[in-house]
Amino acid sequence: MPVLRIATLIISLALVSGPGYSQSITVATTGNGTAIYFYGLAVAKAAREIEGLDLRPKPYTSAGQGAVFVNRGEDDFGLFNAIVLREAYEGRAFYEGRALENLRLVARLVPFQITFGASGASGISSVEDLQGKRFPTGFDATAFGDRLYVAMLATGGLTPDDVVPVRVSDWAALGKAFVRGDIDVNGMVIGSATVEKYAQQVDGYHAVSLGASAEAEARLHDLFPDSRLVTLDPEDGLTGVLQPVVVMEYDYWIYAHKDTADTAVTGILESLIAGGEVLTSVSADFRAFDPAAMYQDIGIPFHPAAAAFFTANGYQ
Repeated sequence: MPVLRIATLIISLALVSGPGYSQSITVATTGNGTAIYFYGLAVAKAAREIEGLDLRPKPYTSAGQGAVFVNRGEDDFGLFNAIVLREAYEGRAFYEGRALENLRLVARLVPFQITFGASGASGISSVEDLQGKRFPTGFDATAFGDRLYVAMLATGGLTPDDVVPVRVSDWAALGKAFVRGDIDVNGMVIGSATVEKYAQQVDGYHAVSLGASAEAEARLHDLFPDSRLVTLDPEDGLTGVLQPVVVMEYDYWIYAHKDTADTAVTGILESLIAGGEVLTSVSADFRAFDPAAMYQDIGIPFHPAAAAFFTANGYQ
């Protein structure tokens, strides 16, 4: 997406308040330019154009940091993957002893597909090729980065001992290190605007195929039971997918504080159902959005307005 178009979209969201809900509301996202930031822009644009909601993306260093502020009631909505969202709500793993019990589900958005990305000169086409390569580790500012990358590495039968660790602090630092050539791979979010950005900056940028065996899937499930491995073929809109590749997939959700206004929650749901073209105009990932799949039981209660909406519309 051209920089001028992004700037125009951000300005329009900041300056135009819709007629249906005069109070500004916020959705916590990850940093400017990341895939999840574009999710926030897409949802905000649909909410404004379809339901008149003045929804504004609010970027944080990580989705986990944003969840803390939603839990406090300082933001109205947030975006997070189903795996860590449940851990946060239940107080497990990174959130042990500090459960985010005020979080409530609003809707499943899209399947999030990720693998490693590499340059054309790297000689890396499969995860097994990462042995001995410079590999990002650390992710001190996120609750998810290290675990995610170790899980993808494990699909090739590799562990952190098989790569050369290079510490990065967060997703933004990882991207800069990759473009500079300090590390050999980054994370490629399939179909996202960030892939287009890296394709312009790194010659031959392409998707790396993860392991595809039953053992690979078992190793992945040991770390992330709610994830899955899927095979993608090259097609229009999937920049960097040059041949069939295996990628990791898990679901991304929009959630809210338990006291977020019912009208705002209902407005978000209505705008998601009617906003297909608007959503995909900002993030191509929303081509995979299925309104019929917005309601799923992942062990976290729904916001009361969302639960009422799904009941009234025959989702449950």
